[in-house]
Amino acid sequence: MNLTATIGAAAVLTALAAALFALGASLAALRGRPELLLAARRALPVAAGFTTLAIATLAYALLNDDFSLSHVAQVSSSEMLPHMKWAALYSGQPGSLLFWTWLLSLFLAAFALLTVPRIPWGSAQAVAISGGILTAFLLPVAFLASPFAVSPVTPEDGVGLNPLLVDRSMLVHPPFMLAGLVSTSVPFALGAAALLSGRIDGRWLRSVRHWALLSWLLLSIGNLLGGFWAYTTLGWGGYWGWDPVENSAILPLLPMTAFVHSMMVQERRGMLKLWNLALVLAAFALAVFGTFNVRSGLVASVHSFAVSDVGPYFLALLGLTLLGSVVLLALRSGRLQAEHDFESLASRESSLIVNNYLFTVIALIVLGGTLFPVFSELLQDARITVSAPFYNDVVGPLLVALLVLMAIGTVLPWRRAARVTLLRRFRGPLAVALLSLALLVTLGVRDRYALAGLIAATVLLYVTLREFALGARALRAASGRHWPAAVLALFERDRRRYGGYLVHLGLAVMAIAAVSSSVYQQQTRALVAPGESFEIGRYSLEYIGLRERTDLANGIESEVVSVLRVQDGGDFVAVLEPGRRFFPNFPGQPLTKVDIETGLREDLYVFLQGWDSEGVAEISAFVNPLMIWLWIGAGVYIAGGLVVFAPVQAPATQRRELPASGATGPLEGA
Repeated sequence: MNLTATIGAAAVLTALAAALFALGASLAALRGRPELLLAARRALPVAAGFTTLAIATLAYALLNDDFSLSHVAQVSSSEMLPHMKWAALYSGQPGSLLFWTWLLSLFLAAFALLTVPRIPWGSAQAVAISGGILTAFLLPVAFLASPFAVSPVTPEDGVGLNPLLVDRSMLVHPPFMLAGLVSTSVPFALGAAALLSGRIDGRWLRSVRHWALLSWLLLSIGNLLGGFWAYTTLGWGGYWGWDPVENSAILPLLPMTAFVHSMMVQERRGMLKLWNLALVLAAFALAVFGTFNVRSGLVASVHSFAVSDVGPYFLALLGLTLLGSVVLLALRSGRLQAEHDFESLASRESSLIVNNYLFTVIALIVLGGTLFPVFSELLQDARITVSAPFYNDVVGPLLVALLVLMAIGTVLPWRRAARVTLLRRFRGPLAVALLSLALLVTLGVRDRYALAGLIAATVLLYVTLREFALGARALRAASGRHWPAAVLALFERDRRRYGGYLVHLGLAVMAIAAVSSSVYQQQTRALVAPGESFEIGRYSLEYIGLRERTDLANGIESEVVSVLRVQDGGDFVAVLEPGRRFFPNFPGQPLTKVDIETGLREDLYVFLQGWDSEGVAEISAFVNPLMIWLWIGAGVYIAGGLVVFAPVQAPATQRRELPASGATGPLEGA
């Protein structure tokens, strides 16, 4: 008997039994046995405990090179360093499913302990839904793709990680991405519980706020880390290629982002009740879709797993999720009427509504483009793939429109405003837009997409910084604080409002960097012999020659690098060493090793395409303007999200001391 496999499989089955008990006992509580509800609620942390035992057992097997387990033999090897075995824990089909389910159990256990006791209006329904979700994900781990399956013959060594995963980014990107996806289950459970119980007033919204913000934040971090991994690892000069699995990862973020904005409208104006419930249900359904897409082989992707038996299972789960959501919304739609009507198009709530519509349209376009190859094959017997230019041409203008709406929404008041007030508040943004246009045209910018994006981002940057300046000036006048202290005090007094502004500030910086790096990217490909040089932009790159390294870990047999001496106008800049790594167990899959010289102005990005027996190398080089500002903006965005996630409600008297053009922040209701 294989003790490790037995312990792991038994832990999964026990967790499944606990999840089934939570489901059954909570249903019994709904049918007149309320004394079972406490036991049902406690069963979810019990299930989390056993999934933790299962994941710890798999980690133990990986660290000890227990190749008797098929999963360990397929994703690990004795040459792998311990930290890369952490990445092996969630690579491959069985490991990623167990890791997903473990994270899911932790979220649902925390939900059962922290939130369910505070929602007597729907606690039994919430526990039943949570138990059902956990059961649905434990079933394939137990019976379809077990990471504890024993190999018929134990190999001497394992295959090792897929070369694309042998990267430090893989230590953080998948955990954050998976955590973001599974976190959508809690808002889904709360929304569905509200619909089932008929308690569809503001109480469910107060309970869901922090869970929705956490989900939005984790999804954001996961996608940003994914872009960083693509930029530094895949070797094509970009960070977002609209790959089908990239699309699947960003899809749940779109309705969740819409929700953290639109719930403000429901809280303040009693509107969008049906819409908000639909958004949280859609976010979870799209997370299930992503799970299905990655594991079904439906659409080819660099991120996908091989086709397996779990694909049809998750398709059925997706169908059940969609059907249940639509039925619940239809049954309760008559009770989800708005309490107020719009009083003016020139209002904060109007801008948020249009914001939501844009997020929805973008999500539908991305979903349609992702599934288009499937539909084209069904209808025309030809698999037509939608590539990046389609998304850039169609989604790009909508993203610019979102930037414009963020800027407009920042200065608009709730309900309505007098014409004089509107003219006063928009005078500054209009002046900045015109000045930006004149400056960009003077600098030679002629691309319409670049002009629109850069102007919109600049105006958003201006109105956001203006909000900070107005608030800090009021605090300085009241307390005599210095500017830095006054700005920090804004976060102490109203974290929701100014944390939201910080998110928008990060987005504005990211937008400027994204437009600049995509529209004004320079690239070249050169064949050079040792001693020869080639140029790109202001840089001259001298090719010194090839070097080979062999004493490497993590399954890397050898690494060949091209040594490049970089100069700028005769001044030495750096020595770059792009190359290729070779893996004996993946002979047809050498990994590109990118090298990047990063500066505040631009990145010089180079990678080695190939070489011949004479040492003549083919090298690709890119100059990506303002790339570091994309990552700086991402850091500001995440910092703002962390501030919003931990709000401190300021007294109303203090909040009135802070005059600002828009009266409230972009995520204040969150």
